[in-house]
Amino acid sequence: MSVFRKNVITNDWVIFAPNRAKRPHDFKSDEKDNVAILAERPAYRDNCPFCPGNEKTEDTEIFRIDRAGKWAVRVLENKFSSVDRRIPPHRRTEHLRNEIDGFGVHDVIIDNPRHNGTIALFSREEITDLLTAYRRRYIELIADTNIKHIVVFKNQGLKAGGSLEHPHSQVYGLPVIPFEANIRLREGERYYDLNGNCLMCDILRKERQERERIVYENDRFVCLMPYADLSPYHFWIVPRTHAASFSTIDDTSIVSMADCMKTVFGKMFNHLHNPDFNYVMQSLARYEREEDHFHWYVSVIPQVKQKGGLEYAGGLFVNTVLPETAAEELRKAPDTVVIQ
Repeated sequence: MSVFRKNVITNDWVIFAPNRAKRPHDFKSDEKDNVAILAERPAYRDNCPFCPGNEKTEDTEIFRIDRAGKWAVRVLENKFSSVDRRIPPHRRTEHLRNEIDGFGVHDVIIDNPRHNGTIALFSREEITDLLTAYRRRYIELIADTNIKHIVVFKNQGLKAGGSLEHPHSQVYGLPVIPFEANIRLREGERYYDLNGNCLMCDILRKERQERERIVYENDRFVCLMPYADLSPYHFWIVPRTHAASFSTIDDTSIVSMADCMKTVFGKMFNHLHNPDFNYVMQSLARYEREEDHFHWYVSVIPQVKQKGGLEYAGGLFVNTVLPETAAEELRKAPDTVVIQ
């Protein structure tokens, strides 16, 4: 039987229609080649601009994190940036017309030296290095008062919009707050005004009581399937302690977050056979971080279902896997990845 559910974070309605689903092993059969492709991918390519030894003098490196005398993570200015960090964000407004010069920061983060890496194959220490780089760049960007919002994200694989094989992430510093971030902020503020509590804190409290949609948790982070997730196996990684900005995360919490990511990405890799995926950090910038009604989190979207007519025409999402089912499947999946 189909059911409509409301996603209270994004204010979207979702139709859950298991009768339209391919069975879970059909999802995996579509993705099996991804494991084989990864197994055949070398650790180094001589034509890859991100592999160690292929660094160019024209690269504008912002910083690197070293381990054992070699770089573990590099942060570079994106050569193909869609914004320009060197121009001021002059704004022009008249009736029905509003524009800002294309100011902004767009960096690329090389996640790991290995060309054939992916989060599920990284060690906890390597994920810790990556998260540490995210935090450092985030803090650097919020020092610029022209930057109103920061987006850290990763597109892994062709279906996710990835353009290069080598594992990498991106970060934007923007002079505006994007539409969807504004919706999350607005919904959180409205809930706080009505209930006097943080919406995500209340979601965490209820989900940890019911346990049905919890995939994994440790001392500081919870991985869960949202009650009305927008697509199959879409999950969140959420800090258990309220904070509005990722910039405030401490070293101990980064280690716990790395443990959570290592575990759940390993489960996703095994159960869905290394799907292409996106993740994005939903977080407020420095000047907003004291807001009581926003709670930062990471949204992870495995690309196992393409959007259809309802999504494009009306913004009504159709999910063929109930989150309770998806959470149970991922809980049972092994988190250790072994590639033959």
